[in-house]
Amino acid sequence: MTEALKLPDAYRLVSFDSIDSTNEAAKRLAGEGAAGGTVVWARQQTAGKARRGRGWVSEPGNLYCSVLLRPNRPAAEVMQMSFVAATAVADTVAGVLAGSAVECKWPNDVLIDGNKVAGILLESSARNGLVPDWLVVGVGVNINHHPPDAEFPATSLRDAGCGELDVAKMLTSFCHHFDSWCGTWLAQGFLPVRKAWLRRARGIGAPLTVRLERETIAGTFTGVDAQGALIVEAAEGTRCITSGDVFFAA
Repeated sequence: MTEALKLPDAYRLVSFDSIDSTNEAAKRLAGEGAAGGTVVWARQQTAGKARRGRGWVSEPGNLYCSVLLRPNRPAAEVMQMSFVAATAVADTVAGVLAGSAVECKWPNDVLIDGNKVAGILLESSARNGLVPDWLVVGVGVNINHHPPDAEFPATSLRDAGCGELDVAKMLTSFCHHFDSWCGTWLAQGFLPVRKAWLRRARGIGAPLTVRLERETIAGTFTGVDAQGALIVEAAEGTRCITSGDVFFAA
């Protein structure tokens, strides 16, 4: 199924009623030589993916999409695309909300009034481990429903008071915001993206814990550095964290 949506000129839509995972489909297309700007959209996923191998509940009625990019930038820079995507999602969500706080939670979540409404998953394949051949940016937005038993409290746009929303229009809005922020990142670097993300950052100056693979760090969230690492003032000093799960005090 292909929808005639008004996506940015350089984008090409590949859509499905149901698929295992839009990220997996985008990765398959990347291996077949698909161009950057390919957007995979599914109304339902049977094996949705989240960070660290977790599943992503993917019933019909929410937005599930992945954008294939070929940015030709070093891997460390390419990971900044999680901030590009989060800012684009936050802009998209804010565009349909009234009176609710839209926040970005490091490294890849978007929140409404402290509850998760969207998540982002980046996957890439690099030649020599330095420059990715491709990058897939996966996005899931809870439009009409959300998991009731998620580790981090979740919500949906419907529960936030948005009423009936058209998923295709939300996809279109996201793609245009994403394309705009990608252009900013390519032309001006990470600084303007970082500033926009920090304006919506959840918990700056607040206590938090960061769960790493082999330790848990407690401290105060003070910002993100010039590369996008989380800055935490802990008892043992300043820590710059590139990967982990963040939890704020209730």
